[in-house]
Amino acid sequence: MRVAMRRHLGTNAPANLGAATLAILAVLAGPAAASDASCTGSGCRSAEVNAASGEFLARRRGLLDTDAPQRTSVESTPTPIDNPDKPLGSTVTVDESGNATKVEFSVSLSEITAATERSKKPEPGLIDLWAEGRVHKYQTGTTDNGNLSVLYLGTSSRIGSEIKVGALAQIDRGMETYDYGGADMAATGWMAGPYMSMRLMPGLVFDGRAAWGSTEDKVGSLGTHEEAERSLMRGKLTGTRSVSGWTVAPSVGLVYREDAVRDGDSGALKAAGTGKVEVLPQISKRFNDGDTYIEPQAAVGGFVGFNDFSQLQTAAEDDVRLKAQAGVTYGVKEGSSLTATGGVESAGATAPESFTGRLQFNMPLGGN
Repeated sequence: MRVAMRRHLGTNAPANLGAATLAILAVLAGPAAASDASCTGSGCRSAEVNAASGEFLARRRGLLDTDAPQRTSVESTPTPIDNPDKPLGSTVTVDESGNATKVEFSVSLSEITAATERSKKPEPGLIDLWAEGRVHKYQTGTTDNGNLSVLYLGTSSRIGSEIKVGALAQIDRGMETYDYGGADMAATGWMAGPYMSMRLMPGLVFDGRAAWGSTEDKVGSLGTHEEAERSLMRGKLTGTRSVSGWTVAPSVGLVYREDAVRDGDSGALKAAGTGKVEVLPQISKRFNDGDTYIEPQAAVGGFVGFNDFSQLQTAAEDDVRLKAQAGVTYGVKEGSSLTATGGVESAGATAPESFTGRLQFNMPLGGN
């Protein structure tokens, strides 16, 4: 058998032996097993691995959509660093079991310079440099350990007091391991592009961002990796008004992202677009009691999801999904806080009704 195989393959036997072996195993396994696997130049994956990879990429995309940087806003101003020896302050979010689910940090060059010079007031120059970071940790029904790390590196320049412009680079890496011995998943990507934030009038701000880059998806135990292009377009108009001590903040936003997904038929990695237009008025009020406070908040609105901009022109009433969320935060001024939130989204044409609930504990660390 071995001699016959070498004669058939000829002088290229060492290079072709792996591919021939895979083909023979596929034939021996039967037509069903052969059709459930997909192969690329870097290897083969089963249908189960393709499905797990697709779900992982969807979770990663969802977390990235909720992680917009804060320092791009014209409303954001440099924060003095109280402890120059610990300039990189961070905030840790803990779930009801005491497990850290999110770690955040934010710092700028002007803040570090002011702290070094023992000054309490940062004074950005023509161009200020800043960085923000997030680390998410999560679990699902089949995921033993999932995490997503995001690093934003940006510049900011003020045009008067009403406009902020700059450039922004984003580096992110997601990874999941499985308690049932499935293939580990990992995806690394980057994007870069401009942003702008403009105060159109008192209490009305527009924020916009565009970015382009690529992402690489890997299945660790199989040694396979593929690349796909990615892009992002985001715009949001937010109004803020004070009514009888309550802060009312209606907003309308559009986000469109093209990122890596798994093709349902072939299992190949490709770039596909997903977008959402959302209208979400929010209301909140902080009740202070000495060094502590209680802040109830609520939001009721709706959104329309789409995969292509042409779908917005033909969106029907059935495509609109209602969204409501409410919560309350109890905290210490400039200290820790405990937040309980709940929400509901109505069913759509392709999505069921969903409910969410979360209890989180935010704890500032470091010198900010």
